[in-house]
Amino acid sequence: MDAIKTILNAYSVQPFYIEHETGHLFRIQDGHQQYALKQSDLSEQTVSMWEKVFREAYAENLYTILPVYLTTEGNIYKKHHDRIYYLTPWRGKALTNFNESSIRDVFQSLGTIHAKTKRVRNIPNETFIDRFTNYQKETEERQKKLLHFVENYEKNHYMSPFELLVCTQYRDIDFALKESMRRIDQLLYEQKEDEAWNYSLCHGNLQASHILSSPDQIFFINWEDAMYEYPSLDLSIFFKNETSMYDAPTNLFIQAFDSYMNENELSKKELYMLAIQLLDCQPYLQLLEAHGNSKETMIEQIVSLQHVFRRILFGLQLSAYIEQEYDSFDIDDLES
Repeated sequence: MDAIKTILNAYSVQPFYIEHETGHLFRIQDGHQQYALKQSDLSEQTVSMWEKVFREAYAENLYTILPVYLTTEGNIYKKHHDRIYYLTPWRGKALTNFNESSIRDVFQSLGTIHAKTKRVRNIPNETFIDRFTNYQKETEERQKKLLHFVENYEKNHYMSPFELLVCTQYRDIDFALKESMRRIDQLLYEQKEDEAWNYSLCHGNLQASHILSSPDQIFFINWEDAMYEYPSLDLSIFFKNETSMYDAPTNLFIQAFDSYMNENELSKKELYMLAIQLLDCQPYLQLLEAHGNSKETMIEQIVSLQHVFRRILFGLQLSAYIEQEYDSFDIDDLES
């Protein structure tokens, strides 16, 4: 613990209690309060973006971004043996499960961050349309690959449990691929009408373990993957991280989505982008391609397949919700 004490000394913190909470997190107690000391994965290349997070938080009064302490030299981190450490207040444990209240708090707070840090950037139609036209072609190829796998599996006299599961999931994955291509058509139509896109400060790896829940409010922590990107990217990463388990509260995520929209209303094309990101079936196809030579056990392969499948099912669920609540798109517009 001598190294930890050396780092804390840079903050003039004299600990009388240090607890090793996880591999990279230490809980510190001095004579006044508790702290969290994090050994980060930040590097010289990534630390500047991380520092911008806290400048934005200060400038925009983003109280749900947990602040960091300054060293006695005025820095927001301490480097020790080529590792970057930072110190924050201790604000309790991370979320372990969601209820409607906590989900609404998360969506409202995330929407506020995205809204207050929003910037507008034009993306030339040619660049954007080429990218998503190619992605649409790739999606069509995945549809053919999926059918090829299923047809080959069905030729086997005895299918493995993995192959049998793929066959039972085929209809849903095929529908997800079709839905993705439909959403791409809508996205491209909207892009032709307006080249402007909103960019916001995004967490980059949002999940329950990066959200602290205190009696008064929530806090977002671990901003080491932060970036300025489409807000839909932050949402899609969160949903992918939190919808893979069998007991994921997917219905609550849908019901509470309006709490985000009330703070940062997404445009049609932003909603289409979110649906496309969640309907990405490439990870599913990669599991099928790896199956024949996989070193994982059958159970491990099935668990991985189920995780990806549940994420895609949630993508279908959210896409249907978008259609019902926010999408006044008329397909006849495509033909005019």
